[in-house]
Amino acid sequence: MKPSIGFNRHLELSWLTQTAIWAAGGLEGAELKKHIDSLLAPSFTSQVAMDKTRNLLFGIWNGQSKASPKEFHAQACNLLLRHSEHSLVIHWGLLIARYPFFYFVVSQLGRIARHDRLFVYSQLELRVTEEYGDTSTIKRSMQFVIRTLTNLGLISSAKTGVYQLARPVSLGSAELIAWLAQAIILANDDRSRSLDRLNSDPAYFPFDIIFSESCLASSPSIELLHQASDTIVFLN
Repeated sequence: MKPSIGFNRHLELSWLTQTAIWAAGGLEGAELKKHIDSLLAPSFTSQVAMDKTRNLLFGIWNGQSKASPKEFHAQACNLLLRHSEHSLVIHWGLLIARYPFFYFVVSQLGRIARHDRLFVYSQLELRVTEEYGDTSTIKRSMQFVIRTLTNLGLISSAKTGVYQLARPVSLGSAELIAWLAQAIILANDDRSRSLDRLNSDPAYFPFDIIFSESCLASSPSIELLHQASDTIVFLN
């Protein structure tokens, strides 16, 4: 049985950023929803569309979510306060950790575009529908993911049906890299992952990073275990 899709609207960076600021300031639950409603109201004429968008933003940044550990969310808020210039990576980590459909789509996208940083939409759609089913709901959700990536400046249309990936963003912060490693492990519904598999995961394509022992060892949420020729990364 396939998990719930959940990703049923596109997102704007400004909406994500403001929601993140409120969450980092301690808002959650009904109070956070109320603030998101006030943020979105000027942009919508349809109450249904606004409610779906609010629920998606809430699902990403609400601290009471059961989709990932509370400590993971608390770290996201702390990182946002210390690294506001890199808010994109924090949005990204929460998106892939909390929305399996989003993670699957961007993983397939990253895999297709690994070499020339181009992908053909029809090829991506084929892979996604083979996994989730060839339905109008799946195709609409895919379009919402693609539009969100475009709004975030991560892809652009090169020509009809073909998209270009933006230049990857460099990250120099060990704590941001370690937190993103946690997001990838959680996205795979697991508690551990080898260092080699972390570095070959296509879902972190927007960022120019290397998951190294020196970066990951600094995180109190991660434990490293050497095994044969690889290192296993465990979540505490």
